[in-house]
Amino acid sequence: MKRIFITLALLVSVARCEVDEGMGTSAAKKERPTVNLPPSMRQKNWLGNQGEGSCVWASTISLLRWQGRYRTAEWVRSNYGGGEWPDDHVAKLDRAGIRYAYVTNGDVRFLEWCCGTRRGAGVTVMGGAHCVNLVFLDDHWACLLDNNDVQHYRWVPRETFLAEWQASYGWGFTVVYSPTPPLPP
Repeated sequence: MKRIFITLALLVSVARCEVDEGMGTSAAKKERPTVNLPPSMRQKNWLGNQGEGSCVWASTISLLRWQGRYRTAEWVRSNYGGGEWPDDHVAKLDRAGIRYAYVTNGDVRFLEWCCGTRRGAGVTVMGGAHCVNLVFLDDHWACLLDNNDVQHYRWVPRETFLAEWQASYGWGFTVVYSPTPPLPP
């Protein structure tokens, strides 16, 4: 009985420390970017059979890997490529049984949800001609991982990024699984 009491007391004190020291969701806020993909998980853009870049699929694969769906990511890499638009992308995700969420109306709340839950998002830029991963968004900054240069993150003022994204069809998407846990504080 004494052992059970001590175990419970330790669990309560550990839980209290986590709350007091800001672990959990606030720990994710300390990590910059919040979707901090290791280089080995970053999918580079490639040319599809029609000679078009596969930036939408590269962004999708990076998100799948970040959320622990490695086999699915490799299956997608083997089966899809080339240019993509929202309706075609969503139809292919449906056929593959991949869970996702998306917007095509430039709703910033969607991107805030994607980054706030540490899922990240694929977003259109360059007038809709390219897709990259949004890996961080706060009140001041956006951080992008371009699949044409997977070695570097690009930090952009929030308003600059949002204006570019909304002028590029405002298409954003993510896969909806469990993101990688945050780094310990």
